[in-house]
Formats: sequence, C-alpha cells, structure tokens
Amino acid sequence: MIRFRLLGPLTVEADGEVVTLTAPMQRRVLALLLLQSDSVVLVGRLVEELWGDRPPLSARTTLQTYVYQLRKLLGAREPIPCPRGAERGGALLTRLGGYQFRLGEGDELDVHDFERLLAKARTLHGEGLLEDAAAVLRSALDLWSGPPLADIDRGPLLDAEATRLEESRKAALELRLEIDLQTGHHLEVISELTSLVGGEPTHEGFAAKLMLALVRAGRRTDALEVYQRSRAALVAELGLEPSGDMRRLHQLILSDDGDLSGQLSRVGAPAPATVLAVPAQLPPDVRDFVGREAELARVRAMLAGPDGGDGLRMVEVCGAPGIGNSAFALHLAHQLRGSYPDGQFYAQVGDTESGGESTTEILGRFLRGCGVPPERLPTRELELGSMFRTWTADRRVLVVLDDIPSASLVRVLQPSGSACAMVWTSRSRLPGLPAAGMVELPPLSTAEGLRLLGDEIGRHRVDTERADAERLVELCDHLPLAIRAAARKLAGRPQWPLSRFVDRLRDPSARLAALGWGGDRLLTSLRHTCERLSAPAATAVRLLGSRGLRTVTADGLAAQLGGTPAAAEAVLDQLVDARLVREQVHGGEFRYRVPTLVSLAAAQLAADHRGAAGPRAALPVRALAHAAD
Repeated sequence: MIRFRLLGPLTVEADGEVVTLTAPMQRRVLALLLLQSDSVVLVGRLVEELWGDRPPLSARTTLQTYVYQLRKLLGAREPIPCPRGAERGGALLTRLGGYQFRLGEGDELDVHDFERLLAKARTLHGEGLLEDAAAVLRSALDLWSGPPLADIDRGPLLDAEATRLEESRKAALELRLEIDLQTGHHLEVISELTSLVGGEPTHEGFAAKLMLALVRAGRRTDALEVYQRSRAALVAELGLEPSGDMRRLHQLILSDDGDLSGQLSRVGAPAPATVLAVPAQLPPDVRDFVGREAELARVRAMLAGPDGGDGLRMVEVCGAPGIGNSAFALHLAHQLRGSYPDGQFYAQVGDTESGGESTTEILGRFLRGCGVPPERLPTRELELGSMFRTWTADRRVLVVLDDIPSASLVRVLQPSGSACAMVWTSRSRLPGLPAAGMVELPPLSTAEGLRLLGDEIGRHRVDTERADAERLVELCDHLPLAIRAAARKLAGRPQWPLSRFVDRLRDPSARLAALGWGGDRLLTSLRHTCERLSAPAATAVRLLGSRGLRTVTADGLAAQLGGTPAAAEAVLDQLVDARLVREQVHGGEFRYRVPTLVSLAAAQLAADHRGAAGPRAALPVRALAHAAD
C-alpha cells in the first residue's frame, strides 16, 4: 500500500516506509499525475508545467527519464492487461500522447480523501445533521499539514491546482465555522477566527463570523472594532467598501435591538462577499490578434438583429489545428461586449481528460456569476441548466464556449433569451444544430503573417529580411499558432538573422521541435482531434503521417489501409470535416492534400502510438472494413 500526501509537503510512504523523492522536476511530474490520477495527462501539459513556453529540444526525452525514475522508485509498473481488465497495484501508464497514474487497490491519496469527506459533510449539513457534518469536516481538515504542494517549485498547472485546493480548504473551514456558530459554540471559535482574520484581513466571511461570535459572547464593542479594521483593510488594499451584507451586519450590531441574535444568525452566512451584478467572465483579449476582418464582420452580421427576432442566435467557428479558433472567438467576444450588457459568459469545454470543465462545473460557475449563492445551486446538470435558462430568459447575454466536442453540450449550455447570442469553437462541424451559422477560418495571408511576426520581433527586422520573413510564414503553413511560436523564439534571440531560424524550419524532421511550445500545442491539438474521430479515421491520420503522404485519393487510401474506395471516401470526409485535409479537384478527380505541419504532427503521433502500443501497433490491414457502414 502506498500513501500519497499533497495537502502540505509532498510525501510518499510505501508499506510504512518513506520514499525519498529529491529531484524537483520529478516531484512536479508526480504531483501533476497524482492530481489528475485516473486521467491522461498529455505530454504537452507536462512539458508546459516543467518548462513553460521555453522547453529544451530534449524535453520529451527528459520527461521519459523522469517517468522511468518514478516507476523505479514507486514500483509502479506498466501493467499487463488481465482478461477482465483488472490490475493489482498502482501503475504509471503510458497512454497515447501522455501518461496516466492509476492508484492501486488500497493506495491512498489525501486529496481524494479530503474531497470525499467534504462532499459527505455537505450532504449531512443539507440534511440538518449539523454535529455529524462538523465532525466529518474536522476529519477532512485534519488531513492538511500545510499549504498544498508546499515544498514543490510549481509551474502554471500546479499553481492553478494549488489555488483550487486552497479554496476548497477555505470552503470546508467556513462551513465548519458556520456550523459551530449555528450549534452555539461561539466561545470556542473566537480565538480561531481572530487568528484567521489577522492572517486574511480582507476576507469578509471570516470577519463576519468573528463579529457574530463576539456579539453572542457579549463583546459588542470588540465586534464593531473588527468591522472597522476589516473596512480599513478593504479600502487600503483593494480600494473597496465592505459588501452590503457586511454593512447590514454592522448596522444590526449598532442597533442592538431585542431580536439581534436572530437577525445576526441570518446575516452571518458564509462568505458574505460582494456579488457582481453583471457577469463578465471573458479572459483578457488576445494582445497580438491580427487580420480576420472579413470573418469578424460576417459573424457580427449573423448575430445582428432586433430584440425578440428569430430567437437565440448561434455561430460556430471552425478551422484547422493551429488556425486560431480560440483567439478569434475571444477577440470577437470582446468586440461584442457592449452589445450584451447583461453579461458575458466564457468556458473552456474540451474533454475533462484534457483539462476541460464538466457541464455541471460550467453551469455552476455561470450561476455563481449571476449572483446565485453556492448553497442554492442544485447538484444535477438538468436542474442547473434549467436555472441558467430561467435567469437568461429576459436578458441579453453572450455565451462563448471554446472547443465544443458535441452538439449535445451546446444544447445543455445555451441560454434561452431571444436577445442572447452564443458562439462556440469546434474541431469539426457539429451536426444537429441547423439554426447555427458557421464561419471557417482560413490560414493567414502572407501580409497578415508578416504583421503578426513584426508585432513580436519588430517591423524593422521583418522589413530588413523580407524574403526570409516570407519564407518563415510559408514554412509555418500561415498558421497563427506556428508563426507566434516562431516569433516569440526570435524575439528572445535578437542577434539571430531570420535566415538562421528559417534554415532550422527547412528540415521537416526538426520543424516541430524548432517551433518549441508551438509544435507541442499543434501536436496536442491534433491528438485531441483524433480522439474525436472514428477509429478508421484516426488510423488514417497516423498512416498519412508515418508514410509522409501529402496528397492522397480515395483509391490510394483504400489500397494503403484495405477496404473499398467508398469506405475510404467516408474516412476522408471525416478528415475534411475535421480540417485535417483539404479537398481539391484535378481533372475531375478528387484529391486530398495534407498541410505540412499537420503531416509532421501526424508522423509524431504515429511514432508515439507505436511506442505506446509496442510492436503489435502496426496499422491494421483492414482498417477501413466498416468505415462506410
């Protein structure tokens, strides 16, 4: 049995003995895999955590070394599949494009234990079993030995996880304190609350509870002093006045009427923070967005129309991997903010395995932004969706969803008001949404690509080396993602002539590596796209990459994979819809061209697939047998 602890310093105990993990990078890899246990963590995300946007050329090899060392230290093996798929013992698995840590039978992870206990306590609290809920919450909080991931030098992903865990700890602590106040234990919590308020003077939830506890203990003057100190801290540090709930609580203490205790029990709810009247959930606009004027104008025209017209207006944005769907949707949303004064909502959907939020999480976050208290939120997706549609029925809001994998998710997350609008990005056209308009993003023009490059490295540098700059844009397939990655690398190397970097890009085998984080993100994007394709289509992508096929016909693909030309056409139709190949007609014959960077990423995907699956990973001879069924 292995015990993993992340709620404090990272510790690992195997059968009662401490496992020493001294290498900082190794510890970061283990922490991220544990926090995403039972899910696949993509190589690109691990590389981003370890090296940010400047990974070394050897990043993948180095990461493989860390994983190998972890397997040796933890005895976490690559399992041999059992007939029923059962595996005994923990396993650090190599998956397509990433790694997965699977806890073995009897293994313990304190994060899982904490989340399980917190959920149980909330259920007990909702059922009115306050003392039982408080006891469970104490057990949950006892699992903590310090700040989460306390001794790990964190990157961006672990930073976000640490923040999430700390917020969960505070939520558990606030609920326990609330129950203590509800059950008459105000004298016991005064010392604890005094310490909490001293550590976080702008936390209104802690301050309100301390004021309530002090008043119930007959210390009205002290309670008023807490309010004054809290107000001073809010004004000095944040430039804000206390929330309406805090001010009302202050007035109730000042009034000191006979029913004070009862009124305070209603006001002293957890976290009486100010709720934004208008949800504004858009991330910051894209700083170096260029071009797309025609597409932006087209979407604005699709969304335009009188209030109460034909109902909710929806637009889908599609494009090849790396084309900039997400940046386009976000830039568009910022342009449209003034047209939707009742709120703008944003969510990164994707797949939960790739870090996307679930629909339940998204709807809960949307509704909290609308001012719905967390304790009033239902737990079921159906009820959350109904509440969101009710709130939006008579309002004018904009909903932006990035990386939608299916039409069913659009239906779950859509607002109901006829004056509302919805824009989403997808890797391929979603069927079953006939009311939605569609805009497909083309590659940037050469002029737009040069502008994007010049915005990062300087226009003078581009103008001075114009021919090499144009060649760079061409070698990047005119994709914003690739051009931006190249530009940021060159910006950090002002002494380089552009020709030096262009020479690196000319070598197809080294191009993705030369693009650094851009190559990794392109590979990640292609991997996610393939995960949503049928098995024959995903196999076809790997074959096109592994054999370097830049142009193919239905007959040619059928000969390569087995099956009929009709089945091959069905596969190619999927690849066209996913924007992985471009359909062309030559002399009456349909041909399908694979963009260069997609081809190179597909080759890497095929190599990773072979490495993960071993010698039996040869492409199936009859891969197309059922593709046209």
